[in-house]
This record gives sequence, structure tokens and C-alpha cells, in this order.
Amino acid sequence: MKYKAKYFFLILYFFYFGINIQAQTILTFEECLNLAFKNNLNVRNAELSEEIAKYQQKGTITKLLPTISGSVSNNYSWGRGIDPSTNTFVNQEFKSYSGGLNSDINLFSGFQNINSIKLAKQELESNKTTIQKIKNEIIIEIATKYTNIIYLIEIIKSNEEQIKSTQKQLELNQSKFELGYIPESDIFKIKAQLANEQLTLTNNINQLSINELDLKQLINLPYTAEITLEPIKEKLFSKLNIDKNDESTINKALEQNPAYQLTLINQKKSKINLALSRAVLYPSLNASFGINSAYSNNNTFFNFNEQINNNLAYGLSFSLSIPIFNQLQNRFKVKENKLNYQKTLIDTDIEKNRLSKVVIQAINDANASYSKYESSLSALEFSQKSYEADFLKLELGKISTNEFINTKKIYINNQAELIRSKYELMFNQALVKFYLDNTFVF
Repeated sequence: MKYKAKYFFLILYFFYFGINIQAQTILTFEECLNLAFKNNLNVRNAELSEEIAKYQQKGTITKLLPTISGSVSNNYSWGRGIDPSTNTFVNQEFKSYSGGLNSDINLFSGFQNINSIKLAKQELESNKTTIQKIKNEIIIEIATKYTNIIYLIEIIKSNEEQIKSTQKQLELNQSKFELGYIPESDIFKIKAQLANEQLTLTNNINQLSINELDLKQLINLPYTAEITLEPIKEKLFSKLNIDKNDESTINKALEQNPAYQLTLINQKKSKINLALSRAVLYPSLNASFGINSAYSNNNTFFNFNEQINNNLAYGLSFSLSIPIFNQLQNRFKVKENKLNYQKTLIDTDIEKNRLSKVVIQAINDANASYSKYESSLSALEFSQKSYEADFLKLELGKISTNEFINTKKIYINNQAELIRSKYELMFNQALVKFYLDNTFVF
């Protein structure tokens, strides 16, 4: 029975452990992006706006078609009245029916319909570009959080190794103190060092939790979901061969950037609105066509078909509307739209300057990150050698605990700085390529 119980609990353990493993979702950077594009509420909202714009565009195209309407009426009369079939007064009860078809079409209205179609097309393009703009913002946000999480995971491992090393050093110094080789103050110094390292670990674990929560919100996952990110593959770094002063580099970035493209679309929309405001200054010409007939039960000489044929009436009419004066509202609207168009030109220049600065700063950051990474490599190499040498000196009693703690602090800081500069370089170089090629790849 004991063995059966043992195996039973063993099976339960592996079952529970297996469930926990399945609950852990391993996500790559690309999978995070796909989840965000699929689930992010801002993206979904923008996609609905695009669908609405598609129907609005179709609606403006159909305005070029004529309108057709039908009408049917039934009249029941008693007493003195006019018989519609004979157009004479009668003093008796009768019923009459009439119906017809009417069609109207706009022949000219200052090209309002054509410009409305153009405006709807630009509105659709604006919605599509807005979706890409939102996606680009999400890409950068997710890349930032993803990099932070991977960085914090690595720095936490480094913190844990440092704590283990300090704990061993504390045990060693405790033995020396008990033998009377070192004063008790050296024990306190090591304990203070250990407490600081544990505090750093706690802060980094807290930062990791915050970044994981932010990432879950970006990809719209429940905050209780357990996720594991695939580490970023390390590679040999080289300095980006990009000239920030090359105008073609900036222009390439502008062509790829949806925020800048939106300003160009707003220019086109503003120009079309100007044409629409001018259109109301022109005369408008409309044509109407109608066919009508009637039937009355009072007419005993002709049957239904004969009455319908006899009473058929056709009509074709044209109407010309000429705007003369409407309190100068149309003129003011034209001037207002002219100013709006000039404003969109300035907005484009402002966005161009802003994005140019962003791209140039990204290139500067990437180059600075590369220099910082190389310096961090050298600093870590020398501080590690110094740490190893001072550790031996400490064991031999040739240096004080204070001197060793200072050496270790420098070594720990350089370790952290190398990890930080590595991921900073990864992110900054990927960001520059994203601005130029519209793809974010680590």
C-alpha cells in the first residue's frame, strides 16, 4: 500500500508539473507582434474605421447614378368630386388608382460628385495609413518591452551569481573572524554588501514584473497568463554604415513612415475640400424623367389595361440652379479652405523636421551604443582581472576587505553595464533599420 500511495503521489506530481509546463507560453518577438496586431484594441478599432471608410467610398461612387422612385396611390371618393379618368365632376361613389416612376440625375454641379469620390478615396487611404502608424507604434513599444524583459532576465541571473559569490565570501570571512584573523567590522561590511546586492535583485525582479505586465497588455493577454520569451540571439556587432547627413537616407525614412504619409494625405484632402467649396459657386444642372398613369372604376367604357394605356403621361424636365447671393458664406468657405490647405503644407514640413530629427538621433544613438559596448567589453575584461587578483590577495591577507569590496563593486557595475550596453545596442541598431526598411529585426 505504501508503494501504491508513493506512485500515486508521484503521478500527481508529474501531472501537475506537466500542466504548469503547458501553461507556460514561449513567445518569439514575431509572435508577440502577431498577437498584438490581432488582439490590440487600438488596431481593431482602426480596422473598423477602415471598413466604414470603404462603404463611404462606395456610397460616393453610386451618387453618379440616377435616382429612381416609384409611387402608387389609391383614392376612394363619394359625393361630388373629380373623376381622374374623365377629369369631370361626378356626384357618386368611385375608386381610382394612380402610379408612376420618376428618375432624377445630376448633370453638372461643379464636379462635386467627382471630388467627393476623390475625397472618400483619400479618407480610405488615411485610415489604412493610420492602421500602419498604430502598428509601427506598437512594434516599437513591444520591442522596447521585449528587450527590457530579456535584459532584466539576464541581469537577474548575474545578480543571483553575485549574491552566491558574496555569500561564500561571507562564510569565508566568518571562519577567519572566528580564528581571529580579521575584525568583526569586516563581517559587517560583507553583510552590507550582500544586503545591497539583494536589494538590487529585488528591484530588478520588480521591474521585470512591470515590463511583463506591460507586454501582456500590449498583446491583450490576461495578466494571469504565464509567458516566457525566447531570448534574442546574440551576434557579432559592427558599426552601422549609414551616413546621417545623406539626404537620401532621411528621404527613405520619410517614405517609409506612415506619420509623414498621413500629412501628405491630409494635404490632398485639404486640396479636394477647397475644390468642393468652389463647386457651390457654379450653377447646377439636373434632369428629371417621369411616367405616370391612372385607373378609375367609374369609367365603364374602358377596361383596366385600356385606361392605363390611355392615361399614360411622360415627362422630361431640366432645372438649372444659379447661386447668386447667400450672405457671402460660400466665398468665406473658399478662403477658409485655402488657409487650411496652407496649414497642411506647414504641418507636413513640421512632421518632416520632427522625423528627420528622430532618424538622425536614432543613428547617433546606435553609433554611441556601439562605442559604449566596445568600451564596456574592455572595462569588464580589466575589472575582472583586477577582481580575480584582489580575491587572491584577500585570501592571502594582503589587502583589506574594504579594498576588495571596492574592486568587486567596479566589477559588478561593469558586468551590469556590459549587459545593458549589449541590449541597448541591439535595440538601437534594429530601430534604425526599422526606420529605413520598415521591418524590426533584432
